[in-house]
Amino acid sequence: MLKRLHYLLIILIFYLELPIQGQPVMGQWRTHLPYQYCNLVESTDDRVYCSATGGLFYYSLEDNAIVKISKIDGLSDNGVAAMRWNDQGKTLILAYRNSNLDIIREGTILNLPDIMKKQIPGDKSIYDIYYLDNTAFLSTGFGIVQLNLEKNEISETYFIGDNGTALRVNQVTSDGTYLYAATDHGLKRGLLSDPFLVDYNSWETIDDIPHATEVFHAVAFYANTLFAAYRDPAGEQDQVYLNQGSGWSTYNYLKGKTCYEILNHGDFLILVDDTGAHVINDDLLVVQLLESKNPRSASMDDTGTLWLADDGNGLITNQGGSKWAIIPNGPYSTSVYDMEASAHVLHAVQGGVTGVWNNKYVFAHLETFTGEQWEVSHYWEAADLLSLAIDPSDPFHVYAGSWGYGLMEYKQDEVVRYTENNSSLQSIYPGAPFIRIGGLTFDPKGNLWMTNTGVAEPISVLKPDGSWKSFRAGNKISGYGALGKILVSQSGHKWVIIPGGNGLFAMDDNLTIDDTSDDEYRKVSVVDKYGKVITNDVRSFAEDKNGNLWLGTNQGVLVMYSPWRLFTEGSVYAQEILISRKDDSGLADPLLGTQIVTTIEVDGANRKWLGTAGGGVYLVSDDGFEEIHHFNASNSPLLSNTIIDICVDGISGEVFFGTEKGIISYKGDALEGTSRYDQVVVYPNPVRETYDGPVAIKGLVEQTNVKIVDMGGNLVFETGSLGGQAIWDGKNFRGERVATGVYLIYLSSADGMLSHVTKLLFIH
Repeated sequence: MLKRLHYLLIILIFYLELPIQGQPVMGQWRTHLPYQYCNLVESTDDRVYCSATGGLFYYSLEDNAIVKISKIDGLSDNGVAAMRWNDQGKTLILAYRNSNLDIIREGTILNLPDIMKKQIPGDKSIYDIYYLDNTAFLSTGFGIVQLNLEKNEISETYFIGDNGTALRVNQVTSDGTYLYAATDHGLKRGLLSDPFLVDYNSWETIDDIPHATEVFHAVAFYANTLFAAYRDPAGEQDQVYLNQGSGWSTYNYLKGKTCYEILNHGDFLILVDDTGAHVINDDLLVVQLLESKNPRSASMDDTGTLWLADDGNGLITNQGGSKWAIIPNGPYSTSVYDMEASAHVLHAVQGGVTGVWNNKYVFAHLETFTGEQWEVSHYWEAADLLSLAIDPSDPFHVYAGSWGYGLMEYKQDEVVRYTENNSSLQSIYPGAPFIRIGGLTFDPKGNLWMTNTGVAEPISVLKPDGSWKSFRAGNKISGYGALGKILVSQSGHKWVIIPGGNGLFAMDDNLTIDDTSDDEYRKVSVVDKYGKVITNDVRSFAEDKNGNLWLGTNQGVLVMYSPWRLFTEGSVYAQEILISRKDDSGLADPLLGTQIVTTIEVDGANRKWLGTAGGGVYLVSDDGFEEIHHFNASNSPLLSNTIIDICVDGISGEVFFGTEKGIISYKGDALEGTSRYDQVVVYPNPVRETYDGPVAIKGLVEQTNVKIVDMGGNLVFETGSLGGQAIWDGKNFRGERVATGVYLIYLSSADGMLSHVTKLLFIH
C-alpha cells in the first residue's frame, strides 16, 4: 500500500510540475532548493502557501498547479520564518529569517525592512503574526511590534520584559478585551483599550497558570476559551492549558509530547502536535485528525480541507478524501560543498569540514540534476563528501572523495567504496579506516588523481584499468593537517592547495605514472617577482584556457602566468591584477583585494567567475581587468553573499552558485567552443515581432568572427563569440531594430581555416 501511494505521488507531482519546468532563457535565474522539509503552511482564498527549509511554494486550489516562488518572482528575501493570511484585508505577510518583511496584497509586494535594518541588540527574529482589525501584531525576539495595515508602517513597539527590557514573544492573541502574549517568561496580558500599552507597567504576568514564569510558545482564543501551550524544557511533555473564565485546567486532547502550534481558524481551532493536526470544534472536541511523521504547522481552506506542513514529507493534505503529499522537485539539502558538471549533468555533494579541517559528519549524499529533475543517492556508511570528479566518458559515472571515509564510486545505482583494503589510499590512523581525501581530478588520459591527507604517500591515482599507484611526493606534504583540491594542468603538472596558509604543492611525473625515477616535487610559496610572499592562504584555484593558474586567496585574486616554468626554470611567481581607481588619482587596487575568494570557475569565453566569502559573485573578463557582472543578495536573486562553490555547465551556459543557503543558477551567455561548425543553431528562428530578447548563435568554434548581413549585402552587425556562442540583440549599428527579412550569418574561425553560413528570418 505504501509503495503504491509513493508511486501515485511521484506521478502526480510530475504532472503538476510540467507547466513550470524547462530550460531558463539567457539572463534568467532559477533556484534549486529542497521542499520536503516543510515548517509553515497558510491557506488563502485560492492558494495554499507552504514554506520549507529551502524555499517557498504554493499549491493553486483553482488549477492544481505547484509554483515555486522566490526573489526571482519579486519577493524581497529568502527563508520564511513566519507567515499569516488575513482574510478581511486579503493580505499575506511574510517574515523572513533576517527579520525582513513583505506585505502581499492584490498581487503587489510591499517590502518593510524596518526591523531588519534597525539596530536592536540581541534577538530580533519574527516568530509569529496576529491580525486584529487593521493591525498586525508581530511576535519578535525583543517584544511586540504593531503594524498599521492601512498605512503599511510600524506604529508601536512594546518592550514588555521586566523594567521595559527585551523579552522574546512567541505568539499573541486577543479576546477583544486583552492582548495576550506567550513569552519565554510566562503568559502576559495588557488591556487593548489602554493607551499606554507601550509602557511595560501596563502588562501583567498571569500568575495563576501552571509554570507561570516559564516558556509559553503558543496562545490562542477560540469559543470563549483561552488556550496556552507550555514548552517543557526537558522536551519530555508539553502541556496545553485552557481557561473558560473560571480558572486554568489541562486540555486532555493533546496526544503528543510536543505541541507545535495552536491557531484559531474561525469555525475551528487547529492544534498541531507531534502526531498530527487536530481539528477542534466549539465543544472543544477533536472532530478531525490528519496524521504525519513530523508535523509542524497546519491550515484549513474554505472547503474544510486540511493542509499539513511536515518536516521531511512535504505538504500533506486530505483533499479529495484521501491522504497525499506535495513535494516540488529539488535537491536533498540546502547544503553544498562541491559541484561538477559534464554533458549537461550536474552533480553536487553536501559534506563539509570545520575551520580547522575537522569532521562535521554530514552523511554522504550525492545529488544529481539531469533532465530538469533532481535525484539523490544516499550512502549512509560514509560522511563528509568534499570533492567530485566525473568520468569524462560517462557523466553518470562519478567519484566522490570523503574526509575520513575514503573514495566513493557511483555508477549505475551502485556505490563502491575504496579504502586501504582495496586501493593505495592510506588511513590517517594505523589499523583504523579513516582516509581523508581533499581533492579529486581526472587527467586527459582518464587517470583519477587525489590527495590523501596525513599519510606517508599523500598523492594517489586510480588508473583506467583499475590499478592504483601512490606517491610519497618527496616527503614534502605528508606532515600537513589538510590537503585540499588538486588539478592537472595543461602541461600535465599536478597542483595541490595546502589549506591553513601553507601555500601550494606541485609535482611533475613526466607523464610516467609507474616510473617515479623522473618525478619532481615542489613546495610552492605564493611570492611576487622579487621573491616576497604575497599570501600563502590559498582558498581556490583554476587553470584558464591559456594555461595560467588563477588563485583565490584571503587577499583577492592572484595569477601565476605560465606556471609550467616552475619545472623548467625552477621557480614561478604570482601577480596581482591591478584595477585602476575611477577617481583620477592614478592609483590602482588588487582585484578583490579585500575579499576572500572561495571559488574560481572559468567559462567557455575564458572569463572568470569569482565567488567570495561575503561579497557575492563577480564575473570578470578573460584578463581580469573588466568587471562584467557583480551579483549580490541586494541587487540580484542570489540567495546569499557567501559563496561555497561555482560550477559552469559548458553546454548550456548555465552557471550554478552553491551558497550557504542553497543552490541558485543563472543562464550565462558563454558556451564551450566546438571543433567544427557542424551543429550551428540559431535561436529563436524565426524572430517573431513579439520577441525582444537576444538571438543566440550556438555551436561555434571558439573566437568565431560573426557577421550578419541583409539580403542586399549590407553589414548590419558584427561581433565575436563568447566561447561557442554569439549574441545579437536584433539591432543594427545605429541601435535600431532591423527590418523584416532574411539575414545571412557568416561565421569564420580566428585563423580563417573554418567557415560557415546560416540564415535567420526576422519579423519586425
